[in-house]
Amino acid sequence: MNLSTAQVQRFWREWPKSCKAMGWTKANGMSAAEIDAKRKEFLLRCGFNSLTKVDRVDGFTKVLNELLVLQGVSLKAARESDDPSLNHARVLRNTILTELVPCLELYVADVAGFMAEIMEDKNRWWKIDRPARGMTLMDLDAKPVFRTDRATGELKEFPSQLKQMIYTLSARLNDKRKDAGDTIHEMKIKAGVPCACALCRGTRVAVSAGDPELEPLTGADPELGSAVAEEAEWPVALDRN
Repeated sequence: MNLSTAQVQRFWREWPKSCKAMGWTKANGMSAAEIDAKRKEFLLRCGFNSLTKVDRVDGFTKVLNELLVLQGVSLKAARESDDPSLNHARVLRNTILTELVPCLELYVADVAGFMAEIMEDKNRWWKIDRPARGMTLMDLDAKPVFRTDRATGELKEFPSQLKQMIYTLSARLNDKRKDAGDTIHEMKIKAGVPCACALCRGTRVAVSAGDPELEPLTGADPELGSAVAEEAEWPVALDRN
């Protein structure tokens, strides 16, 4: 089961409402087996052959939006059902605002201006027909960017505007953190951001209490491929599936 208990409970609260709105009820002469068959058809239309296969972020949002569409209660849900990137964009913006911005505030006096400058430069904001205002995260989307390869003439897919923003902010943040002499652990504690380093997880013994992110990489961590102790870079969680 990928979904949380609360998400499963939400599904079973919304499903009867959708059935009632669509007329899939015993009062309309349908058997329990026929109603359950409708549920399985519904999940297949969402891309899943079972509720246990639905992932917690994009998958559940898709299912919930489709339920609300059946109920006819949310135009927003209908739009997001047609374009899943709207929800993905919301997840990425939340990552930036809750995980990166608090850390940037430790090292940058004007984070909003700092971010606007990066966004405007990467997206040629002032060279296109836009209102005379600064760019914000709401102007970036989560749709893949397609560009023609000049060498081959082929169309290639690149990360979305929001993913590119996360990559750039993460790199700039790591540079500023290192210049300040902070470890990732120290930075996150100062910023009040949840830390998932080895010391905070309590799963491995760090090399020293002074620098908890310097660890012997021969200690059976499959995510670290090097055999030399090194400091992990900023962990960017893009697809929270």
